[in-house]
Order: sequence, then C-alpha cells, then structure tokens
Amino acid sequence: MTMLADAKSHLSTTIRTLRTYLIGDAARPESKGALQDAVESTYRLSAAARYAGLDEATKVRRGRLEAWIDEQLRTQAGQSGPRVRTREDFRREVEKQAAYTLLNRLVVLRLMEAAGLSQPAVLTSGWESRAYKDYRGLAQALVRGDESEGYAFLLQMVFEELALELPGIFGSAGIADLVPISTANLRRVVEALDDPRLTSCWTDDMTLGWVYQYWNDPERESLDAMLNAGGKLQAHEIASKTQMFTERYM
Repeated sequence: MTMLADAKSHLSTTIRTLRTYLIGDAARPESKGALQDAVESTYRLSAAARYAGLDEATKVRRGRLEAWIDEQLRTQAGQSGPRVRTREDFRREVEKQAAYTLLNRLVVLRLMEAAGLSQPAVLTSGWESRAYKDYRGLAQALVRGDESEGYAFLLQMVFEELALELPGIFGSAGIADLVPISTANLRRVVEALDDPRLTSCWTDDMTLGWVYQYWNDPERESLDAMLNAGGKLQAHEIASKTQMFTERYM
C-alpha cells in the first residue's frame, strides 16, 4: 500500500518536529534539544567530573564521552579559522547520532510490525500495546520503580533480538550509546510515530527513504542559507548537503 499524500505531508512535519525537539533547530545553532538537556543533567557537565557526585557507572560513561571528544579535537590540531569545530560541536554531533539512531530503529520496527515481521507489536500503540500490557502484568517486580514502567526495557529486548539479524540497525551505536534517552523523550517519539494520520506510511517501502530525507532537510536548508551568504562547506557538511532520497520512478 502506497502512503497517502496527506500522510506523506504529516510524515515530513513529524520528522522535522522530532528532530527539532531532540537536537534543536538547525537554523539556530545556539538552540538546545531534549538530548542536550539529558546529557547535561545526567553527566552534570557544569561541574568537573570529580566534583559531580556521579555514581561509578555514570562516571565511566562520562569519561568515555569526554575521551572521544578529546580525540576528535586532537584530529583538528593545527587547524584554524572561525569554523574549526569546538568541544560543544562534537558533543552535539554525538547527540545528533543518538537521535537519528533512536528514530531510525523505531521507524524500522514500526515498518516490520506493519508487515508482520516483528510480533507481537510493541511499538504500535506504544504503552497501550497488548505486548507491553502482557509484559507489565507478568513482570510486575521488574517494572516497579522504573520510570518507563518497563516499556524501555521491553523495547531494548526487542532491539537486542533484532540485532542478531540486523546488527547495522539494532546493534551497538558506538559513542551514541552514551547519550541517555529519558522516558519522556522516548514517549514523545513513540507517540508521534503512532499518530493515526501516519498509518499508510507503514505499508509503503519508500517510507524509510523519506524519513532520511525529512531528517536531513533542515540541515541542508541551513547550509543553503550559509552558501547563499557567501560561506563555504566544511568536509563534515558535504554529506548533509548532497545526499538526497531518490523516488522509485527516478
């Protein structure tokens, strides 16, 4: 089934809205997204690590994130100019990777559920799905005290099972795995994708391509504005400017 025109339009709006919510407005680099807030609050980046009062596991994860950023900064040694990337730039790059990883996994899972390839459905209907309600009833001790009431754990189990066959999508995301996904942020994405207006999208095999296109559109538009003002692309910006989804008929 091909997605309806109204559904395609709503998909564009949904993906762009989720991008802004998760990582900020591409046209306003100073804007903050929900994942930036999550990283700052989880790792207490306003304080030096030894004074942040973190538990050992969180301290290790913060150390890994900071070590990765330090390594990226070292690769720029000797470079100069107003567009040399900063520590903040690299941290936001990790947040961007985490946001797209989450969105991509959820979209692929939603497509698989619609095709009957992943059952029982967990993402379709989200916290109201039959699979989740059954799990919550059977594992009451596990969900008690958990902010997501066990939903995030159940979803992660589904990802891990799918990673056996699709490691490139559901396997380790590397440095992006260090970005915490709060229950509020997860719920926001899950509920946005469960909007009834998107129903026909989940039976169209071009949906994943359109999601990629709509995700990158704000960044491409921001780069176009920069080029029109006489600016130049940096090496790390070329992919965002040039990669576009091609429809089947082309």
